[in-house]
Amino acid sequence: MSSERSFKIVVGAGTAVLLVVSLLIANPGSTYRFAFLFLVPVLWAVYALRERLVLHPAHFALFASFLLLHDLGVFGAYRQKFFGLQFDVYVHFYFGIVGGFVLLRAFQLRCGWSGWWLVAATGLFLLGMGAIHELIECASTIWLGKEKGMLKLDPNDPYDTQKDLMNNLLGAMLACMIQALISRKATDNCRSRRDEAQISDEPAKEPLTSTPTRGAS
Repeated sequence: MSSERSFKIVVGAGTAVLLVVSLLIANPGSTYRFAFLFLVPVLWAVYALRERLVLHPAHFALFASFLLLHDLGVFGAYRQKFFGLQFDVYVHFYFGIVGGFVLLRAFQLRCGWSGWWLVAATGLFLLGMGAIHELIECASTIWLGKEKGMLKLDPNDPYDTQKDLMNNLLGAMLACMIQALISRKATDNCRSRRDEAQISDEPAKEPLTSTPTRGAS
């Protein structure tokens, strides 16, 4: 299957699922019911920028899955805890992982960055994207009010924004670690194949034979 076909399948399936979840099976009165008005354009915007971002189809599929995970808010997931952690923690951490993979590839192939500078740039850029999202949440609450806005103010959790950004950063750092391990494994495999090719290309050495010397007649 070609990369372009994979992109089209992901963007089409992602759009369909977001619309079905939001319009047909969402809990009545959910504040996330109309989140598709924001999520679908974001999905198509990333699809339109796939060449500029040097986006891999697998990374685009991960990004679509993140949007679907976020859209589970229509079922009240953001009010639930799983294994002792709020659902919001998993969403922001997963966003960091997905965004980390996308940015690492883009910075490597577009900017030629590597090493610790690549890691630092990925983390800082992810923090900036997370901050923009937090500002959008804040603006929605100012505009729509506490009941319908995306930012849920909780006096018992005054550090929600800071924790969200921290989880974004931790997810990005995990993506950097995973990508480093994958790159090292690929480098080791290439070196191993190159060494094997060099050994097979070396001509076989003929055994040395001693030439008998003729005695004086």
